[in-house]
Amino acid sequence: MSEKAPKYPLLPYSQLVWDMMQAEPEIYNFDSIIKVKKTSVDAVKLKQAILTALNNHPVFSMGIDSEGRQSYQPQDDILNGQFHSISVEEQDCYLNIHVHFNRILGDNRSVQILAEDILRAYNGLELEKDYYLEYLEWLEGYKQSEQYARHRAWLENEFSIDCPVHPTTDLPLSADVKAIEGTWLDDFTDMRESLQAVSERYIVSLSALFSLAAAMAIMQYNGTDKAALTWAYEGREKPMEQRVFGSLHRDIPIFVKADADKEVLLKQIRTQMRQGIAHSSYPYTLLKPNTERWNYAVNVLQMPTDKELPSMMPFEAEVIIPQEERPAYSLLDIEIYDDEQLTLLYRYSTTHYKQESINHFACLLRKNIEWLSSVIRDNGITE
Repeated sequence: MSEKAPKYPLLPYSQLVWDMMQAEPEIYNFDSIIKVKKTSVDAVKLKQAILTALNNHPVFSMGIDSEGRQSYQPQDDILNGQFHSISVEEQDCYLNIHVHFNRILGDNRSVQILAEDILRAYNGLELEKDYYLEYLEWLEGYKQSEQYARHRAWLENEFSIDCPVHPTTDLPLSADVKAIEGTWLDDFTDMRESLQAVSERYIVSLSALFSLAAAMAIMQYNGTDKAALTWAYEGREKPMEQRVFGSLHRDIPIFVKADADKEVLLKQIRTQMRQGIAHSSYPYTLLKPNTERWNYAVNVLQMPTDKELPSMMPFEAEVIIPQEERPAYSLLDIEIYDDEQLTLLYRYSTTHYKQESINHFACLLRKNIEWLSSVIRDNGITE
């Protein structure tokens, strides 16, 4: 008799999704269609590349039982799993690749890793091993370590604070209503050079600058002198984590106090982010009872870019995402896109915020970014 595969807890964000699924089974489902011109692609090679890439990532063969524990279960049909499906349909001049994923499987970086692996397989290149199972085994042992306990204690002490984590909502959070997603886009391309200069001079990332500006906007919106929020950290520092398709990202909390001195604020956010990363092995914001507060925090995410994919892509492709009403999975997320343009995309619950409220918050954030970026000019530093 073959030995049963070991069962592991879900990773923190996946556990969060699983818990929400118990009340809303369809939550966090995402669908898209990738249209590829038949004349630019070898259909047989592409289909095989998709199979090869999926088989390279154990998460697509993980089964989750009724208690929310996962185990490796080799699949006869890797294209159709418990939380994903991929099918290829030939239509007129196109191959239409229908993709269905649930967020329980992985984070934004994971999707990029899979896309890279499909293209590498199509081009006949070797794929790097995904150490998802080894990571789960390591993590269970690490949870028993003194370091893990120290990180937990530090976070619980640091963030036992009373301050807003989002702009005051127009509709109370206690209202029993369905949250519907809305979006608002703001273009910061004209400020890219000045932001880069601040980033290099004060050793802060774009995520740090926009997180600081967002925290200041929360204070200004709510009339307070301190605020907290979260930012999405990709993690993946360890060699075994580099090519993992899974929810390895961490929503790290930061706490900001108002100050009239720009350099003090920049130093404050730099320290907060460094300390947050240093203690992030304990997923403070994603575990109960902390989720009762931090699930509603503004979350700043720097989205992965696909700058390297075009050079790997020997065929033309277009991604189509159905334009339909979607539930809001977060109260307010701020996504940073640093591609040809530098933009912020606000994803918010239209049920809880009026559009003019989000516009007002976005204007506050922009003014804060303009004010912070002027620190270079204030100090007579040449950009």
